[in-house]
Amino acid sequence: MESDLMLLITCQAGSNRYAFQSRDVVEVLPRVNLHSLSDSPPWLAGLLIYRGAAVPVIDFDYVTQSTPCPDRLSSRIAVLQTVHEGVVRRFGVLAEQMGLSEYNAHENQLHTDEGVQVGLGKLCQDEEGVFQMIDPGALISQGRLASLFSQTAK
Repeated sequence: MESDLMLLITCQAGSNRYAFQSRDVVEVLPRVNLHSLSDSPPWLAGLLIYRGAAVPVIDFDYVTQSTPCPDRLSSRIAVLQTVHEGVVRRFGVLAEQMGLSEYNAHENQLHTDEGVQVGLGKLCQDEEGVFQMIDPGALISQGRLASLFSQTAK
């Protein structure tokens, strides 16, 4: 039987907990100065030069809470990779209180048939309570896709 144990990268926005599956995370970096872009949407924190490439960085607090991510030592940038319409996309997510956690989906199921899908992902629960498992593709929804990747082409 296949294991239901997953390694998660967790973060906090406001009083809510969120997580990314580690398979979607390329690397977690300390918060660094980003290249700001004129006329960019407020949820776009800036550009990170990552291994020689310009990578757009989303301010996760702004996306979820409409306030910028605080400039604290606990703030980190997770570089995510996802395939969108057949194209591999890398982008950063600036968030607070990033950490590692193990999650057993079999032992910690919400009592629904398919999980509750909301906003950016599925609601899950563990011993600390409810959190949202983020789908990276939802972060680069059609509304953000043009802004994110047209900025890196400039």
